[in-house]
Amino acid sequence: MGLANRVVDDGAALDAAIALAAQIAAFPQLCMRGDLASAHGQWALGEADAIAAEFALGAATLASGESVAGAQRFSRGEGRSGRF
Repeated sequence: MGLANRVVDDGAALDAAIALAAQIAAFPQLCMRGDLASAHGQWALGEADAIAAEFALGAATLASGESVAGAQRFSRGEGRSGRF
């Protein structure tokens, strides 16, 4: 998923992991929880049901307004090329 994509100096792993965790925790949480639920839940579902569940989770995020704020930040350049 691209979350473990850093190489750090010996002895710096804990500090780097804490910084990454703080960055992830600052992301829109409804979206993050929906992504996690989709990733976990899809294994017990057939393809059509997994797609329907993913759609429902995405629709809930869109309805929350959280995505509008994220799109506005992205349009200002935030999040592009991995810059947050």
